[in-house]
Amino acid sequence: MSFEAVLFLAIFVALAIGYGIARITRSSYFRRLRRRAWRKSYMEGIHLLLNEESDKVIENLIQTWDVSGENFDLHNALANMLRRKGEVDRAIRIHANLVDSEDLSKEQLRLATIELANDYVKSGLLDRAERLLINVINSSKELEERALKLLQEVYELESEWEKAVVIAKQLIPLNSMALDGSLVTQSDQHKQIANYYCEIGIQALKDENFKSVENAVYSALRYQPNFARALRLEARLHLAKGDVDNAKKALEHLADVEPSLLTDSLRLVDQAYGKSDQQIQFLQTVLHNYPSTEVTAHVYALIRAKSKQKAMVFLAEQVRKRPTLKGLDLLLTEQQGFEVDIELKIRLFHKLVGDLLTNKPSYQCRSCGFSGNHMHWQCPQCHNWDTIRRIRGGEGD
Repeated sequence: MSFEAVLFLAIFVALAIGYGIARITRSSYFRRLRRRAWRKSYMEGIHLLLNEESDKVIENLIQTWDVSGENFDLHNALANMLRRKGEVDRAIRIHANLVDSEDLSKEQLRLATIELANDYVKSGLLDRAERLLINVINSSKELEERALKLLQEVYELESEWEKAVVIAKQLIPLNSMALDGSLVTQSDQHKQIANYYCEIGIQALKDENFKSVENAVYSALRYQPNFARALRLEARLHLAKGDVDNAKKALEHLADVEPSLLTDSLRLVDQAYGKSDQQIQFLQTVLHNYPSTEVTAHVYALIRAKSKQKAMVFLAEQVRKRPTLKGLDLLLTEQQGFEVDIELKIRLFHKLVGDLLTNKPSYQCRSCGFSGNHMHWQCPQCHNWDTIRRIRGGEGD
């Protein structure tokens, strides 16, 4: 166990002893202490703690403490500490004892139920967590927001996007305030709802349910105007329907709103424009506003199919204006006809650049810094939506 956890237990035991002493008058101190066997159990706990047997301390506390409304906070704090350090089974035992107790107030019982649901979420028992949280939401206004947020997390983990939308909408008024006659939301609920609708739309697109996709795109844009992910989904929808003109409009809108996501939509651009001069012109406009090595490489390939010389001039100019390792690597790969000694140096330099690029992450979360080589709409680490973008700069895009 870490030093912080041991220190917490030491403070915890000290507080518990103080709590016991405070409740017992001086005249009856030793008589009541002996009757409740506190002195023995706490002295055993302190002895184990001093000998760094913290697991035995925890087990000793769990087995010797009776649940009551007066020591509810101590039980709850211990269980929450166990959950944070990964001992979810022990946390479940303590919180389940609290939920089953007949000596707690209604508010304490509801709080213990939420904490037990949190334990179940951490252990993957999502169905149990869902049932507990629904009961709390229907019975307590005071804890409604906390229970709703945890239930929203459950539905995200289960990919139950329609249910997640319902819960997120209920949270909007709880996270809003009136300002100059209008409602101002103080959370990310609108963005979350927009992402949920996009998830619904993606599934509907797989099923070729185009009407549902249209409704999902419309709903996402209603909650998050100019939402880049919804525009990308709209382009996919039009392409699936064979509506190339509207697909182009959606992609052009995406380029204006969030050009970094266009970099990950080049396959859609190919489908909409074909390998045409119009696509080259469109992407060159994008490059002017948002320099990108990926887009540069794509345009280079389009031009090279028509003229290798023009393609090399284009590529050299782009690398000169904005040098990146990926751009330089592409330029060196495409160069031919050097003298042997120069060519050898270029091959060595090319290998150096290639080694530097190996295992370099391509994406990073703007919220928590999580990095990886795949695009995620929801960060796997902090679970925020729409925060992952390509890494830019000398070693990135």
